[in-house]
Amino acid sequence: MMEALHPQLALSLSLPDAPSLGNFVTGRNDEAVAQIHAVAQGAFTHTALYLWGEAGSGKSHVVSGLTHVANSTLLTGTVCDELPEQTLLYLLDDVHLLDADGQAALFHLYNRIRAEGKTLVLTANVPPALLPSDFLPDLKTRLAWDLVYQLQLLTDDDKAQVLGQQAAERGLNLAADVVPYMLRHLTRDLTQLHRVLRSLDEYSLQTKRAVTLPLLKSWLNQQAQ
Repeated sequence: MMEALHPQLALSLSLPDAPSLGNFVTGRNDEAVAQIHAVAQGAFTHTALYLWGEAGSGKSHVVSGLTHVANSTLLTGTVCDELPEQTLLYLLDDVHLLDADGQAALFHLYNRIRAEGKTLVLTANVPPALLPSDFLPDLKTRLAWDLVYQLQLLTDDDKAQVLGQQAAERGLNLAADVVPYMLRHLTRDLTQLHRVLRSLDEYSLQTKRAVTLPLLKSWLNQQAQ
């Protein structure tokens, strides 16, 4: 017997791809997220916010979300010397990967930002004290002067919330057992889970079936062929 077709499945749906502060799930990161929102609202009272954590903890998500803040500039690994004068918020992902020239440029930029009362948000895979041994010592010191937070990985419940939210934003109705099955049997990597959910969205449109566990298993069988 064919499964009931959810009315929304007749639409051309696509799950949101763009990371934003609105779709960042807090998890166990209440204090860090409060400071991130303070940055976005222009209410941050320090020079720098340093966020560190394992891959998948949401560091790049935060940086991407903050690029939408007015007068923000996303820095490259070379940390340009010529930067827009109107910039109030500077963003730099993966500080631990900076080479010697990039570290020196960031050192001078940090001093300038502090003197001008602007804001810098940085991410890395370790706290300032554990940056590589050849990292510029004076820069390590400055990066530890302000606020440093570890971003904790999301729990499975948090990930289920993320996937449910992504689907709900576009009106995609998931059967209650779909996400728990994905977490148990597929992967716990949120980026990969997001891709699976997008593929299920497309497959449900092709087959004109709601996103249920039988549909997920059917899609998995198709991938295995």
